[in-house]
Amino acid sequence: MSSSNCQVSVRQRTSSTWIFKSSPGGLSATTKPPPSMSKPRLAARGNPGLVTYDEIPAWYQDNDYILEGYRPVSGSASLSFASWLYIHNETVNIYTHLLPAVAFLLGVWYVVDYLHSNYADVTAVDELIFVFFLLTATACLGLSTTYHTLINHSFAVETFWLRLDFIGIVVLTLGSFVSGIYVSFWCEAAQRNIYWAMISMLGSLTIFLLVSPKFQGRRWRTLRTCTFVATGLSGFAPLVHGVTLFGLPQMLRQSGMPYYLTEGALYILGVTVYATRFPECLSPGRFDIYGSSHQIFHVLVVAATIVHFAGVLAAYDYNYHNRMCS
Repeated sequence: MSSSNCQVSVRQRTSSTWIFKSSPGGLSATTKPPPSMSKPRLAARGNPGLVTYDEIPAWYQDNDYILEGYRPVSGSASLSFASWLYIHNETVNIYTHLLPAVAFLLGVWYVVDYLHSNYADVTAVDELIFVFFLLTATACLGLSTTYHTLINHSFAVETFWLRLDFIGIVVLTLGSFVSGIYVSFWCEAAQRNIYWAMISMLGSLTIFLLVSPKFQGRRWRTLRTCTFVATGLSGFAPLVHGVTLFGLPQMLRQSGMPYYLTEGALYILGVTVYATRFPECLSPGRFDIYGSSHQIFHVLVVAATIVHFAGVLAAYDYNYHNRMCS
């Protein structure tokens, strides 16, 4: 298959994403999935029996460049979680977020100890900012792990956890902005509170639109998309404002901006790889188990999260030693 086939995927899934974006009434417990083009095989205990793309139901099909390695429909959470113990085409997606989620959670205790060991005047608010970010990262990666585990459960369960997966992204965005704004406006409480209020309102609105059945139809698709994008792009506002207040050289030191720009580049690269489905679009079937676009996207998300944390810590260190608030 030629590289000309590696284009941004715009086709609508006939799965949970199709319902999530386009159904007139939104998700309900009785929503029926679209009919499959072939009779799906069911999972059995002790016998994973991996199947091909053509053997799974339409709601389960997402990437037609991934040809094999699919778990059969399980209809059981225990069967889906048991798949952690064998290799399939979601294994890397699961573990690239499961292991970092555990690491971020355990990192809470390490970071609190680190702050007290290195900064004699650390405050409870300082601690809370770092802990909040690590917990939002844990939540995002944990929800992603659960979604990729249960993606083969059933139409209703896959759809429900897909929505929670999106919410996890918003939660991590909130954690990133809250921590970045805190160190950027170290002594400027008014500006800090304004931007915290802004991102809180945008994040809450986005989550509401994601979970409210009223806003799940095609009619509200543009609104959902716009609020999701606006929440992400709103991070530029405090950075630009900070540059006008302090100047670029000072803002680079006190905010962690170089790290955030690197973080943004990693996210952009990840989204580009994910949207174009590179590299599997070049060689369908070759990257079924290892090296697919979604797996690369997962790794880049984790890398971006680590870079953001490093940026906040570097900015905190600079502000702690160099800025005295009146």
